Amino acid sequence: MPRSGAASGPMSGTGAKVDAMRERVCSKVGCAREAVSTLTYDYADQMAALGPLGAVGDPHAHDLCAIHTDRMSVPRGWVVVRHETLRV
Repeated sequence: MPRSGAASGPMSGTGAKVDAMRERVCSKVGCAREAVSTLTYDYADQMAALGPLGAVGDPHAHDLCAIHTDRMSVPRGWVVVRHETLRV
């Protein structure tokens, strides 16, 4: 018999899937906005790549909200590569 308040039935096993699909938040300290892009660095080539939010979280990447995406800057001499999504 299920615990009081516990889900049962065909949808009861989906809790883990729902948790995995929760929106990711911005990596900037103190920011709780929804992430919309992913930033990665290539230190050897002094390059930062900014693109659409990655399909899964990557411990070597930084997820950014729209505001921090727009304000993103890199050290002098670095190159920023922006990968834009195609809109149909």
